[in-house]
Amino acid sequence: MKRGVLLILLSGLAFSQNTVELRLLDGMNEAQRLIESAHKKEADKRSPYHFEKARAYRDIAYNLASDLDEVGSRVFLLKSFGSSSKASAGHKELDSIDLISLEKPKRAQPYRDELYGEFYYAEEEEKPRFNEDYLRSFGVDIKSLNSLVTYLREDKGLSCAPLELAKVEAYYDGMAYEVSKQTPKANTLVSFYNRAYAEGIRAKEKIKVAKEVGLECYTGKPFVPELELARVEEPKPPKIEAPKAQEEPLTVTARVHFDFDKYNIKREYLPLLNEVLRVLKENPNVRVRIEGYTDNIGTKVYNDKLALRRAQEVKSYLVKAGVPEDRIDVVGFGKERYIADNTTPIGRFTNRRAEFIVIKVPVQ
Repeated sequence: MKRGVLLILLSGLAFSQNTVELRLLDGMNEAQRLIESAHKKEADKRSPYHFEKARAYRDIAYNLASDLDEVGSRVFLLKSFGSSSKASAGHKELDSIDLISLEKPKRAQPYRDELYGEFYYAEEEEKPRFNEDYLRSFGVDIKSLNSLVTYLREDKGLSCAPLELAKVEAYYDGMAYEVSKQTPKANTLVSFYNRAYAEGIRAKEKIKVAKEVGLECYTGKPFVPELELARVEEPKPPKIEAPKAQEEPLTVTARVHFDFDKYNIKREYLPLLNEVLRVLKENPNVRVRIEGYTDNIGTKVYNDKLALRRAQEVKSYLVKAGVPEDRIDVVGFGKERYIADNTTPIGRFTNRRAEFIVIKVPVQ
């Protein structure tokens, strides 16, 4: 972001239910605070698409939290934070979107040489978690929704139906997240689909009316009734531009945890890392430092190396996805800076982590 300070705080995935609820509640409160702050800046009028998207992402985070999907809830809180920041700054452009595909993808499967630590890759076919017939039995038609989303984005949806389009895309993102899980919940997927499709139909109808009537949002020209064409237009007073609003500092909650004596990234944390990745790509001036940690089992020398390797593994994921290597520093702390009691398995798991520290972006 061009102005302001971007704060990425990795605050935790806790593993006792009370702590989880407390920290998620903090994230929910922060999402609501950012939305209210954007509203005070009249972002709902200057940037309705991003403002409404912030609200929709917040609601999706609520839904996922009620499903006890903590990682998913944090992913969409992060998305809400980002949309609030864009709305506060008056951004007007569309977000990028990846359409859902039910084809059988081929992925590069890593194989690690345990002796030398080297990676080898081989392509293997990954089975889709849902096929089209199964989804249709629930009334979910991915191809039809993909066509609707594409139409809205290409045919004036942003200008003629920004609120509806924002909700379509937000709930579509919710579907994409649910499909990406190893064990998706069919009822959650159907709920997100129904909301996205209903908002899409409303948006399509608005675009149709705007096109038939010749509204300014569709034609780009002011709509003037025929009776008014003969009247002489009175001169308008000079327009005074309001000062540009600075973007709201963004808080991102994320933390990655590891199994005992391991440094490979668990699949459940990939959506969270992908959202951090998106933030880093959208903000090329941001630099990060990733800190690795262990529990108290093992020698200090061994744990220092393991902690560093955990941080390096997270960095490697981000670099392979396109973040320049020189924007990421890594450090391993090993047997220190614990955040939980090491006398229990849950406490030790909580301490085995990689964190992003606070990031500051210079004001330009």
